[in-house]
Order: sequence, then C-alpha cells, then structure tokens
Amino acid sequence: MSESILFDILQKSKENKQIISIWKYSDDEGFWAGYIKDFNDELVVIQHYTKYGKSDGIIIEKIEEIQSIDFDDDYAKTLKYIIENSSLIDKEDEFEIKLSDNENWQEEVLKQVEGKKEIIVSVEINGSDSYSGFIVIVSESDFIINCVGKFGEDEGKVIYKIEDVTSVRVNNIEDRKRRLLYNWRKASL
Repeated sequence: MSESILFDILQKSKENKQIISIWKYSDDEGFWAGYIKDFNDELVVIQHYTKYGKSDGIIIEKIEEIQSIDFDDDYAKTLKYIIENSSLIDKEDEFEIKLSDNENWQEEVLKQVEGKKEIIVSVEINGSDSYSGFIVIVSESDFIINCVGKFGEDEGKVIYKIEDVTSVRVNNIEDRKRRLLYNWRKASL
C-alpha cells in the first residue's frame, strides 16, 4: 500500500472510528461523513452517517475520486456527538399548540413558547428566510428570538415584527438537533 498522508488519515479513521468528511471531484451535492471501515490502494469503504447521526449504509468509492478529506474539525466532533446521542433527537417532546379564532395568530403561537429554553422553534419571516432559536419575549407588535445555528452555536438575539411571521415550526427534527448541540456547547463552556 502506498505511503501518503491520505492513507495515514484513512488508517486513523479506520482504527479509531474517527469521523471524517470526504469530498469527491465533480460532486456538487456535498460530502460524505463517517468513518473508514476498510481501504486499499484503489478503494475505500465508508460507514456513512446522516446529519442526524443515523447510520446511512456503506459507500465504496475509488480513492482517485477523492478530492479532499476534512478531519479533526468542529464538524467531525459535532457529528460524533450527534451519532452518540441520535436517540435524543428522535424523541419528539409532547407539545400542543392551542389556537383560537384570533387574527393575530403569530403572537398567540409565539406566546406559548415564550421563555421556554427546552423548545427551539423555526420562524419563517416574509415567506422566505427562516430563523431557529428560543423565543425570549413577545409583545403585540414584535418579538425577540435568541437564534441558534445549525451546529448549536448561539448566534445572539434578534428582534422581528410579529406581522412579518408567515410560519412557525415547533419541535421538528432539525430544531431538536440544534437544541441537543446548543446544550452540549453550553455545557462544555
């Protein structure tokens, strides 16, 4: 087998089940994340995982098709934590939204999650941009959301007008993942 830095990285991933991200030539769809199960001079066998930490089968690829490999980065550490705790993401907490005939439904819905640090919501603004986080405070005209990034990063507080809210999502899988990572990051500070 050839000696190279690439093969050293593949070997470490195989021996330690170290999470790596593999980027292919001519693949605009992204990358594969997981660990190496086996490899030789020609082929690599990857145990692939979804962004929610679920095993997503085995990929066999030619080594010559690998453009680059990310390793020992924040994404790898984050995905490792998600894999180890994916059952927590699966668990959808019971939460019921109560609706009335009030025309100001946005305020009504956001008031029900106001101040709840255990619930991350996604709020769509003007039918296009969506922001996820904890609803801090709600008034008749506006609200503050403490935004949480897709890897659980605290992105700070933002104020929006209530009338600009076009949709609210509560307790979806992406936001459960964000909450898991947010709590993990806060605990490790």
